[in-house]
Amino acid sequence: MLNQQTLNELILNAADEGIFGLDLDGKHTFVNPAASRLLGFEVEDLLGQPSHPLWHHTTSNGHPYPAKECPIYGAYKDGRVHHGDDEVFWRKDGTSFPAEYSSTPIFDEAKKLVGAVVTFRDISARREAEQIIADLRRQNEFILQSAGEGIFGLDLDGCHTFVNPSAAQMLGYDIQELLGKPSHTLWHHTKENGSPYPQEDCPIYGAYKDGLVHMGEDELFWRKDGTSFSAQYCSTPMRNEQGHLLGAVVTFQDITERKRQAAQLLEAAKMAEITRVMGNAGHDIKNMLMPVLTGSNILSDELKEVFPQLMASGNEKIRRNEQNCVEVIRMIENNARRIQDRVREIADAVKGVTSRPYFASSDIGKIVEGVLKALHVSAQEKGVALHVQGMKKLPLIHVDEKRIFTALYNLVGNAIPVVPQEGTITISGSVNITKDTLELTIKDTGKGMPPEVRERLFTDNAISTKAGGTGLGSKIIKDAIDQHQGSITVESEEGVGTSFHISLPMTGLQTSNQREGSHTEHVLQESMVEQ
Repeated sequence: MLNQQTLNELILNAADEGIFGLDLDGKHTFVNPAASRLLGFEVEDLLGQPSHPLWHHTTSNGHPYPAKECPIYGAYKDGRVHHGDDEVFWRKDGTSFPAEYSSTPIFDEAKKLVGAVVTFRDISARREAEQIIADLRRQNEFILQSAGEGIFGLDLDGCHTFVNPSAAQMLGYDIQELLGKPSHTLWHHTKENGSPYPQEDCPIYGAYKDGLVHMGEDELFWRKDGTSFSAQYCSTPMRNEQGHLLGAVVTFQDITERKRQAAQLLEAAKMAEITRVMGNAGHDIKNMLMPVLTGSNILSDELKEVFPQLMASGNEKIRRNEQNCVEVIRMIENNARRIQDRVREIADAVKGVTSRPYFASSDIGKIVEGVLKALHVSAQEKGVALHVQGMKKLPLIHVDEKRIFTALYNLVGNAIPVVPQEGTITISGSVNITKDTLELTIKDTGKGMPPEVRERLFTDNAISTKAGGTGLGSKIIKDAIDQHQGSITVESEEGVGTSFHISLPMTGLQTSNQREGSHTEHVLQESMVEQ
């Protein structure tokens, strides 16, 4: 059987940790092979030699390490155990390594302090791993801080455990105002209809209740100031190494602008389809009207030849037949002209929607004259008088004549049906020298507008009071004025009438397609005869 001394030696020699003993002078009394290997010395080079000057002489920053400050020596100075993992041990070749150590005092049988035993290990691998982890942690922190998406963590009570700057900014809070606070009551408390949002119904909380990922395309998040925004979110459960739920990570984006753009694209697609249908319908109606008008003219010429011969007999019935035929032909022609006016309005609307603005030096007075000529028959049959004021004194102005024509045509054409017999529609013009603008007013003596119609007139939610009306005319008018960087306002009183005020800038619309001179007559003629 091995004696105790031999057994102790075998244990010391087999140990993977460095182990050596120190006497009260700090000299090595024994050194195991692991200590010799780790320090790069032979055992014989260490035995009986002072330890501190050999492998503990310098701090990690390169400064001398006084022996009296050495915690390893402290074990046989104060009789207490000293341990740590922030020391640097030096090898014989001058290199060093981070060490974890423990220095334990040795007492003899009389309880007298006789030295210390030191155990240590090279923790370079651990330090490298810790550095890698620290770098990853910093990198993750940088990613969280830099991410454009809002990101925060929730514990099992729904309180914020971390919040990145984007999340705080979108919600209008400082990060410290959110940390540790319940999330649902701060920014997810109310539904879009204004009713309370119960926490138990919250899909974001569901991630750490059922352990499933929850995603939403259009959830309402609330800011600190009481406003809200549409958010796209993903709530993902967090688990530890054992698979136990710890909470959830929530990422979200403000999709308000995305929704606005999507609505805009949808509106544009709808308008494009409307434009296509209007253009096709206008073209077909124009073609169908041609034989009606041609046939009406032929029939009128035939009757002029036939009836004088028939009426020579003095038959009163033939005279009445002639009057009826004349009235029917006049009715056909008048209604055909009305249809032509509507087709022309469709054609102008299509051109206004689909073509690019073409600005040229133009005479507003001649544009107004063309509008009133086009609507003369409709106004005459309704018994409405059309007037102009101040047009001859207006200077030339750069405008897209087709668009201005379409806008004025719609304004006057919409007014005619609502103006009583013997009422008036007046277009007046003037120059505002102070604002450098040309001002147009279209005033009628019609029935006026109720407030709900007036307030929504030039919005996407415009209401039409005409039977079968779509409200599209007001959009065409507003778009035309906007393209000229102008403005249009309305004053209306029920039972009194309505006034539209258009303001167009005199300068600032110069474009590469402009040229001196007016092509007003060409545009008006084109507007009168095109499909």
